[in-house]
Amino acid sequence: MNPSLQRAVTSFYNLVYEAQTFATAMARIDTAEQEHYAGRIEGLNWVLDRCQELEDMDANLTPSSLQRVLGEVKSDLEHELSVQRREKGRRADGREEALNFVADYLSSLITATEIESAKTTAA
Repeated sequence: MNPSLQRAVTSFYNLVYEAQTFATAMARIDTAEQEHYAGRIEGLNWVLDRCQELEDMDANLTPSSLQRVLGEVKSDLEHELSVQRREKGRRADGREEALNFVADYLSSLITATEIESAKTTAA
């Protein structure tokens, strides 16, 4: 995998981790919104658990195998979002908010992986 794609994957994982750290700090500061932040933390923890493979990824991972992993994460994320949309309450709102935040970045990363995969296939 090329270094730019590898940096993008690492940055994605770090972004989710930092968002979780931020939500944890905010839950301690903003006690009025503590339950909402707890929902965000839950959602981001779910993503971090699901993306563990990305943190441990090997630099020799091919774009197509990365694409497969990201596709599986996206499928699981879409399912989890549909579950969250059926649930009501502030905690579920915070969790859904966190998952939506991650979904946008994940979609961008999948697009980048598809572009890189097409380059290696054409070469």
